[in-house]
Parts: sequence; C-alpha cells; structure tokens
Amino acid sequence: MIERRGILRLAMVVFAACASSAFAGPPQWELKYTENFDGKELNRKLWRRIEGNPDSGADWQRNISPRPDLSEVKGGELLLKGIRNDDVATDSRSVLAGGVSTQGLFAMKYGKVEIRARLEGQKGAWPAIWMMPQNPVGTWPTCGEIDIIERLNFDDFVYHTVHSAWTGSHPKDPPHMVKGEIKANGWNIYALEWTPERLVWRVNGKMTHSYRKVGDSHERWPWDVPFYLMIDMQLGGNWVGSVDESTLPVVMRIDWVKFYQLKVDGKRVSLFTRPK
Repeated sequence: MIERRGILRLAMVVFAACASSAFAGPPQWELKYTENFDGKELNRKLWRRIEGNPDSGADWQRNISPRPDLSEVKGGELLLKGIRNDDVATDSRSVLAGGVSTQGLFAMKYGKVEIRARLEGQKGAWPAIWMMPQNPVGTWPTCGEIDIIERLNFDDFVYHTVHSAWTGSHPKDPPHMVKGEIKANGWNIYALEWTPERLVWRVNGKMTHSYRKVGDSHERWPWDVPFYLMIDMQLGGNWVGSVDESTLPVVMRIDWVKFYQLKVDGKRVSLFTRPK
C-alpha cells in the first residue's frame, strides 16, 4: 500500500509539473458513449465506411473499399475484412479491405478512447486504429496524427505513434513511436488518454507509451483541436510488405469502443462534437 501511494503521489507531481494550465489534480475519466455493435447494421449516426483512394499515393488507402461485406456488424462485433477480390471486373484491385470512420459524425478534443479488438495476423496485414483532425490546420504531417495502434503481419506487438511537423525531423525528441506488447492471437484492450499536456497509450491497462507536450507551437503540438476516429484493416504497402493472397481472408474484430470525457478538478475539459 505504501508503494502504491508513492507511485500515485509521484504521478500527480509529474502531471502538475508538465501542465501548461492551472490544473491541480490528476485526470479523471467519465464514460460518455459506448458502441457495442449489438445491431445488425452500422450505427450510421456514428460510423461511415471509408471510401479509400488507390490513386492518392498513400499506402493505407491502396486497397480500402467501402463494400458493405468488408465492414459488417455480426454477432455483436464489427468485422473488418481483408480479402482476395472476387469481382475484378468491377474493381481491378486483386485484394480489398474494409474500414470505418467517425469523420463528419463524431470528433473529440481531449478525453479517452478504449477499443477491445482482436487482430488476426497474416502476411501483409496492417490493421490500424488511429485519429485525424476534423478540420486540418495545414497538410500532413503538420496537421497532426495519432496512431493508437498499428500491427504488421504476425507481430506480437503494436506500434503507438504520433506524427507532426516536429516528429518528422525530431523523431526522438521526445520519441514519437514506441512498441507495445500484445496477446498476439487474443483479445486486447487498447486505450489512448489525451490531455492538454500529454498523450498516454495503454494495452490491457498497462501504460506502453507517453508523449508529453513541450512548447505551445502547432509545429510541436497540433493536438488541441477535435480529431475523429478511424478503424481499418489495411493490406500491403512499403512498411508492412507484400500480401500473401493465398492466406486471405484476414479479419479485424472489434468488440466495443468507449469514449470518455476528461475531467480535472471536477471540471470537464473535453470537447465532443456530434451533428444535431
């Protein structure tokens, strides 16, 4: 008990020392929305299928398709699939993958996101859970990006990453990419805790990465505006490598997604935006 109290006291001191505002206490998380995927269709008030754009030059968009069978709700889960394309007459790409997004439907500034997910491993599979700004200030990476998790192939870990104008030229000041150990073939709970002073990643409750605010410039800290959530099964690319089509399909399973508001000293700090 003495050791636990000491850790808590130290965490409070560190949080206060890093704060650029007058917060006196540690962050508190209040559950606001839960998506359990209990229906038979996507909740269209919260999710839209990602269209993808194979001509954009971005690897992650290369094989994304809005085909309904690639991102479907079934058995209380969201299933995001990567498949061999069985209709090349309609779409010439040999493989396709599904993803969903809250873009234009829900965004948040500060708060906590938790996702319980199971990521099947396959050669060339690149499942990701990440966040992008609702109204970007500048082009990428100046606008900012938060990658809650990315997994490559059969890895027994995920990558936690942030991108900004600063991280491109200063990737280790502070470190912007860290690995977090996972249960490779099982369910894991991934979390991002976002305050005005720090981004914290957790896997199954254990802190695996922390990125603190240093300076107020948009170049170094573009995470003071609302971001939307993206969840997608990506296939292939320069980073993950080629796809072994003979092993497809591959499935990314999402059990639930939870959104929490941030409170400090009893006051709400988060901003959640949803259309009327």
